[in-house]
Amino acid sequence: MMISAVLVNYNEAGKLEKCLQNVSGFADEIVVLDLGSSDNSKNLSEKYKAKFFSHRLVPYVEKVRNYAVSKAQGDWILVLDPDEVLAEVLKDKLKQIALDDSYDAVNIPRKNIFFGHWIAHTNWWPDKHIRFFKKGHCFWSENIHQYPKVVGRVLDLEAREDLAIEHFGYDSISQFLERQNRYSEVEAKNLFSLGIKFSWFNFFWMPTREFLVRFIRHAGFLDGFYGFFLTILMMIYKVTVIVKLWEFWKQKK
Repeated sequence: MMISAVLVNYNEAGKLEKCLQNVSGFADEIVVLDLGSSDNSKNLSEKYKAKFFSHRLVPYVEKVRNYAVSKAQGDWILVLDPDEVLAEVLKDKLKQIALDDSYDAVNIPRKNIFFGHWIAHTNWWPDKHIRFFKKGHCFWSENIHQYPKVVGRVLDLEAREDLAIEHFGYDSISQFLERQNRYSEVEAKNLFSLGIKFSWFNFFWMPTREFLVRFIRHAGFLDGFYGFFLTILMMIYKVTVIVKLWEFWKQKK
């Protein structure tokens, strides 16, 4: 049984080394698909004996996820982002799952650490994702933030910290805003391509729903100030999507 770790990277050398170090004793093979980094990502990858492939820059990872996986030779595939690492107990659990061969994919909780703080509520926990699977059993569409299609049996792991992927996401507010600006552009284009038009109802309802879901239903208030300002930022994100959608229709006219 061979395990391959697959990463898509773009100028993440600062976090990439920690990820490579984390998986080097777990995976038999490491594949890094690089999107044209200008930092020392290639040297770091070679340091940890990863197979390094280059690809043109794309706006979000789902566009190249299947291509990156195709470069791996393992029977089992672990998909990670450069800002993610595996908890030690999780490593042992995944190896046991692969050996038992009772499942084809694993839905793993993700511990989101934003601004150095674990966001344990606000709809960011348990934040499960399919990240470990038999090769040929998991496929991503090119739509942003979509769960992959899984062929076969899925094991849904318990929402425990020691069974989670640790995601060291946003380090600063400027990084958060830059990424959300990019994502909102993509989401607005997708809505535009589906023929969905701007409406005042959605302009008010979408951010309101974000507040109700994150801060009330998922107890964002328990994350204190972090839960509050992240909820506000996600409300702004939804408004930005709607306004950009309005701009696309205006440009078409």
